[in-house]
Amino acid sequence: MTNSETTFRGATLSLRPPRVAVLFPVDEHWRDWAMRALEFASEYWGGGGFILVPHDMATGEPSPKFAEIVRAYDPDHVVSMKIPAHEFESWYPGSISTPDEMSGEERATLIQSIRESIPAAPSVRARDIVASWCSPLRSSLVQRGQTARAHEIHKSLRAVDRGDRFHRGLAVAPVPDTQVLAASSRWRSDLGLMLAARAGVVDDAVQPRAEPASDVIEWAIQREGTAPASLIYPSEDSRVQADEISTRFDVHPGLLHVSQGMSQDMAAVVVGDTGADFALALAYDRILGRGFWVTSRMLDDEDALWQLRSALWWVTSQLEQQAAHLTVSSHSLPDEAVAETAARLQEPNYEFQRLGRRREAVQDSDTVQLRPPQIDRSYTQLVAEEHLSSSILLPMQATSDGTLESVNGLDCPVPTSLMYPVSSGKVPYWYVDVTFAGDVAPRGRDLPATSLHALDVGAFPEVAMRASKIGVTFNPASMGLVMGNSLLRGRLGRPRLRSLSMRRWVEGMVRPEGLGVRLSQPGRQAELVARRLGARDRLMDVITPTTLPLLRAFIRHETTPKAHEAGVVVVALDPYLTFAKMSALVGSAEQVVSLVDTLASSRLLRRGLVLQCNDCRRTSFVDADRIGQEYECPQCAATNPMVSARWREGAEPAWYYDLFTPFRDLLKEHGDIPLLAAAELRRESRVYADVPELEFFDLETNRAVAEIDLIASVDNEVVVVEAKSSGHFAKRSRGTQTKKILRIARALRADRVILATSEPEWNATDLAHVEREAAKLTPFPATAISMTNLGRV
Repeated sequence: MTNSETTFRGATLSLRPPRVAVLFPVDEHWRDWAMRALEFASEYWGGGGFILVPHDMATGEPSPKFAEIVRAYDPDHVVSMKIPAHEFESWYPGSISTPDEMSGEERATLIQSIRESIPAAPSVRARDIVASWCSPLRSSLVQRGQTARAHEIHKSLRAVDRGDRFHRGLAVAPVPDTQVLAASSRWRSDLGLMLAARAGVVDDAVQPRAEPASDVIEWAIQREGTAPASLIYPSEDSRVQADEISTRFDVHPGLLHVSQGMSQDMAAVVVGDTGADFALALAYDRILGRGFWVTSRMLDDEDALWQLRSALWWVTSQLEQQAAHLTVSSHSLPDEAVAETAARLQEPNYEFQRLGRRREAVQDSDTVQLRPPQIDRSYTQLVAEEHLSSSILLPMQATSDGTLESVNGLDCPVPTSLMYPVSSGKVPYWYVDVTFAGDVAPRGRDLPATSLHALDVGAFPEVAMRASKIGVTFNPASMGLVMGNSLLRGRLGRPRLRSLSMRRWVEGMVRPEGLGVRLSQPGRQAELVARRLGARDRLMDVITPTTLPLLRAFIRHETTPKAHEAGVVVVALDPYLTFAKMSALVGSAEQVVSLVDTLASSRLLRRGLVLQCNDCRRTSFVDADRIGQEYECPQCAATNPMVSARWREGAEPAWYYDLFTPFRDLLKEHGDIPLLAAAELRRESRVYADVPELEFFDLETNRAVAEIDLIASVDNEVVVVEAKSSGHFAKRSRGTQTKKILRIARALRADRVILATSEPEWNATDLAHVEREAAKLTPFPATAISMTNLGRV
């Protein structure tokens, strides 16, 4: 940390349960796996917010359509399921190896005696792929100098063992002490799974219940009114009214659903019979707040279809009043089948629904839309009711690259009512979200936690944390020494956090790839100019299509001009311009006055005279600070009187202007093109930040690997810009240049690659090649586009 004045940065804090993405196979037993997953989730605090991610049982490949969903959901943990060995064997006979000489009875006895739960091997592989899509919580205890990302904290999920006093995994919710609304763990029908996703699951082996009838649909979709009696567990008579009973998910203490962001897509229907369709509807429910699964069996059942139409008409009418959308899509069906289903669902049950004013309003608008919902603009999540969006003010100091580091450790808020006694060792069980006001660095993207910790030399991290979609998320459990009888405050870590600059964020992202970062020569020049102006934004304001002809006129010449140009004097190949010449280049004396004032006050432009020394006979630019009745020759230090023989023409000397040398060099190397591209990106964004041209080098060899002209965060999208004044790559360098650009784009998990030029177009073959290769990037492909005519009026 550098010595600087302490500033204060506002932040908001919230407590919440972990978000978990659970992998499950899609095969003939997908309903068993899905129900088992929801049964597991029902036992964990906040399990009503978990999502399911399907994968192919044969290949272990997760559904690629879930990549964006997982990224939007932003799980703290990605897990595969572990189930008892005997249960796994019952689903997949012969899958567990035993000695050949064993009889069938002996084999069954042996498998039954295995106490350890086991995963499906393809699920483990799929889990690793899905984890690469997001930013899971990892261990913060890494070796010094380690470049690879640390291992994840939780990789599997199993049934809760309430007899395990030393459970150290995800927080287990208390056993409900009253009746709840829940699906039976033995249900496998479409309606049974729909209710399991809505209400949670209980093991009702003692009081088994029949599969639900279609009368549950309206309650499951509208989420209002009295729940069907078939959902109540235990089912014995109770004084509690049915409409006062909570679901198995909602009975978890201290939680509520909140929505953040702005999106018109507030509900989604997913049509299809596959496990992927079910998982998609569940994911939309957790992210948007409302997701509904519709199957062919429901559509073919008259009673079920009637219930669906009635409930969805009610939902659509509610959304219409909010100018919101209900989307209809599918994972497995073609667009034509989705459209046909949407039409059937919108047919009215009653004539007043067809002719009523509310129905007409719904039909006249585009409330129901046939497409997947947009899930990147808003989200719904489970949070702790206490300390929701608590505001704090942190004292922070700035480092040389603009990163802010907190001076003191953060004191985490604590719920007043705990699920467990402090002495149980299960507290804290919540996670903490921190959002800094004015944060500019991109969020998530599996940024290593070492970039987020502000650690003193020799110190170890206080807590495990990760970069999340809201900023920083951490588990407040102290990673230091905690004595057995410690008070709660002694069990909580006090992390010192960072609010990262773009430069520090880029460094953190590429370090696991074995790369370091330093400013390139044009980057240093841009940094020097921006520093004199006070901010990089001001440099973008200075370099515009209007001012570029003036600024480029200061570029150093390659050879001495053969013809004299009015208003320009070239001294040692450096041009110096009069105010009249600058006005002619811009076309407005008023704009030139404003520009001169800006540059001169920032020490980027100097006024002076062009004078010839009487002794050495050399011509020099002498700035106004060095001019008096006499002046000293910059070339030979001779003293010269200020007389007419010293200037070239006229009764009085003319003022000339000199541009800051690094600024001249920046323009000569076409450093204006990345800045013009940056200004264009900034213009189209709400939140923008970037970093000057960087050189990436190998940490082991110190050899340069690539140069990137501009890396920007545009509304949390990462954009990599390659700028060329010519509008094409150098001859026979297309493949090499593309590999270098995309190597950095992949390390940064970039969303877009832009080829920028001042020419009217970028070479079509180059652009097509970059588009094709960018689409192959993993874990997320990037789009490649061109940005042309930069600097042209």
